[in-house]
Amino acid sequence: MRVPVVIGALVMAATLAAAQQQAQPAQFSKEWYQQFSGPYSAPAEPFRIVGNIHYVGAANIASYLITSPQGHILVDTGMVEMHDVIRNNVAKLGFKTSDIKIMLSSHAHFDHIAGHARMKRLTGAQVMAMVGDAEALEAGKDNSALGAIGWEPVKVDRVLRHGDTVSLGGNTLRAVHASGHTQGATTWVTTATERGKQYTVAFLGGTTPNAGVPVINNPRHKTVVEDTMRTFTRLKAETVPDIYLVGHPQAMFAGKVDRIKAGETPHPLLNAEAWMKQIIDAQAQFEKRVAGERAETSR
Repeated sequence: MRVPVVIGALVMAATLAAAQQQAQPAQFSKEWYQQFSGPYSAPAEPFRIVGNIHYVGAANIASYLITSPQGHILVDTGMVEMHDVIRNNVAKLGFKTSDIKIMLSSHAHFDHIAGHARMKRLTGAQVMAMVGDAEALEAGKDNSALGAIGWEPVKVDRVLRHGDTVSLGGNTLRAVHASGHTQGATTWVTTATERGKQYTVAFLGGTTPNAGVPVINNPRHKTVVEDTMRTFTRLKAETVPDIYLVGHPQAMFAGKVDRIKAGETPHPLLNAEAWMKQIIDAQAQFEKRVAGERAETSR
């Protein structure tokens, strides 16, 4: 009789699922924060992704370097614990941190921009940030729906708005204000050329507010529902990029870095289909989340 076997398997699966859920540290707990300053910030080998776009970040927090003879652009500085990781990785690739002229950000959360102030002191680079996040960077406070810990304040040299461009040494990045994850979350769109082929590359700044925080009557980001829905509209209107990159890239890069280094074609990070799927899935989940919260608050 197979019923006991099936029941046993279901019990084991439920037990495993519960154990995995318990293994996830509670949001805002000491253990939750430690994963960002610890394993996520561990050193990782740098590599050239495509064209003149390089990965100089840590194990699971990204920092991207876009190079040119006239100077470089750095997208995200990560945790303060990553400062030497980035500095060493830039050097390993044969570049100088003193040639970093512009610092950009994907979004103003501690795990992506806490290193800005120290990196600005090291490089003298201009910090450019989207309205909404620029205020957070200068205040050293998280003004997003999440409301996590802050960081050392940093002066913003140029406040950006939707559609603005940042150019240096023949590289131009266009800012898409996608203010769901944070008030100034930015998806950066640029191009890179490799072996005569041009790729559209997007650095995704996030789509929705972090799980586990209220979106109805959020005390910090009062228009987060409207802003998130606008984010979906804007991202779906974009030309689908050939490659999009994320702030926590460990899963995306898994099994592909050596293939990228070997020059495999087609490029191992071609992920145009995944771009639209993740936007559509995120919107569906967010709409369900909003409906659920509205139902709860109306009781």
